[in-house]
Amino acid sequence: MGKVANDTVVAETIAEARVLARRGRFWAGLLGAGFVIGLTGPFGTYDALPTLVRTAYWLFIVTTTFWLGYLVSFAVATTAEGYGIGAPTSLGIGAAIASLPVTAWLAGFHMAIFATPFLTDALELLPYVAVICFAVSALSEAVAIREIGEAPSRTPTPEPAWLDQLPDHLGRDLILLHAEDHYVRAETELGQTLIRTTLQDAANDLGEYGVRLHRSWWVARRAVQAYRYRNGAPVVVLQCGRELPVGRTYRRSVKEALR
Repeated sequence: MGKVANDTVVAETIAEARVLARRGRFWAGLLGAGFVIGLTGPFGTYDALPTLVRTAYWLFIVTTTFWLGYLVSFAVATTAEGYGIGAPTSLGIGAAIASLPVTAWLAGFHMAIFATPFLTDALELLPYVAVICFAVSALSEAVAIREIGEAPSRTPTPEPAWLDQLPDHLGRDLILLHAEDHYVRAETELGQTLIRTTLQDAANDLGEYGVRLHRSWWVARRAVQAYRYRNGAPVVVLQCGRELPVGRTYRRSVKEALR
C-alpha cells in the first residue's frame, strides 16, 4: 500500500476545515452547544464562575477544543488510510491520538487560569476527553453518511485523446482504471488491458471524463450510479453494481463531481 504524502494530508485537512467553517448550521450547533454547557456549568464551573464568565469560558473551550480535535483526528485518520487502515479503525485511531493534544491544551489552559497542577489535571481530564473525541468523531462521520443516490444525468463529455490508447477490440467505453505498479489496468465493457502509464498522468489526460476515487482507482463519470457508505466507508457504485472504495483525500472532490 502506498502512503499519502504529507502535503496531501495537510492540504486536504485544511480544505475540509474550510468547507466546514463555511456552514452556518455547523456554527449554530457548535456555539449553541457551548452556550448550553455554559448555562449548566459542569465540572464545578457553575459555582466557581459567574454566569457570563462561565458562558464565555465554555464557548471558548468548546470552540477551540473542537477545532483542535477535528484537525488532528482528520489528519491522523487520513494518514492511517494511506497505510491501508480503513474506516472505522482509522477514525478510532484519529480520535484516540486527537485526545492527547486536546487534553494537553485544556490542562495548560486550566493551569494558566486556575493555577491547577498540569499533570494531575491532564490525567483527570484524559478519560473524559477521549470519550468526547470518539463521540464527536462518530457523530461527524454519521452526519457525512448521506447517500447522494442516483448520480445526476450529465451532458456527454467529449472523448479525450487518451482513449486512443485502448485496443480496438475493447472499444472506447472506458469504465475504470486501476493502478498496478508502472501500469494502469483499463477496463471497458468489452474487457481490459494494461497500459504503461501512471494513474495520475492518465487522470490528468482524461480530465472531466472521469474522477479519481483513490490512490489506486479512477472511474468514468458515466459509469457511476451512486455514492454511498458501506460499513462506515464511502464507496462509489457503478452502473453494473460493482463498488469501488473512495479514499479520504478524494471524498470532497468525488462528492462535488457527482452533484
